[in-house]
Amino acid sequence: MYERHLLRMDGNPLFSRPPVEFSGNDYIRARQQDNEELHSFHEEMRAVIQQAIELEDNVESEVILQLRATLDQLYARCSSFGGGCVEHKQNIRKLIDLVMKAVWQAAGNDPHAREELEKEEMARQQHFRLLEYPLIADLIRPDTPVEHKDLIPTLLCADRDELEATFWLFDQPHMQLLYDEAEQLLQQCREGQYNIAQAEGNLGMIHEHLNTMLSDKGE
Repeated sequence: MYERHLLRMDGNPLFSRPPVEFSGNDYIRARQQDNEELHSFHEEMRAVIQQAIELEDNVESEVILQLRATLDQLYARCSSFGGGCVEHKQNIRKLIDLVMKAVWQAAGNDPHAREELEKEEMARQQHFRLLEYPLIADLIRPDTPVEHKDLIPTLLCADRDELEATFWLFDQPHMQLLYDEAEQLLQQCREGQYNIAQAEGNLGMIHEHLNTMLSDKGE
């Protein structure tokens, strides 16, 4: 994720004017950070697998729920590594399925509990679908490399599919703020006569989505 963000910023007038070009050493440092994060993930993954193996039959529900939350977090972390971690993600989902079997059993025939679990499962599947986009995985991390000041430039240079996926992350007031600040940023780039054709297209997508949100709110 660190190298990915460096690539976004490298020579990009959306992030700084004049654009900053990064050196080979900058990319070496970013890859080292990515390697350290991958190593940390593997260590935690091994610990969670061991914890799952050692679970007793009469384990308290609080322990099960904490394990499930940890697995969800690991899945999100793994998603930021890109296509090289498909097997890890599959293994995490298998563990989540096993944990959820225990949760469903604990719910028994309680209709309210089962309804809540169904809603939770639908939300989890939607969350996992969004995490297929590396940008989403980067943005939702507590330690995201995308600083607040970099959010709008990042959205404006994102692929269209990724940008559309990010719309799930923002409510209408936040989307309005994003649009207003993005318009201001692009005006500065227009005055500098930078090539921002893709960013202009992304701004149009943000505006269209904002109008849809405002229309829905009016209804």
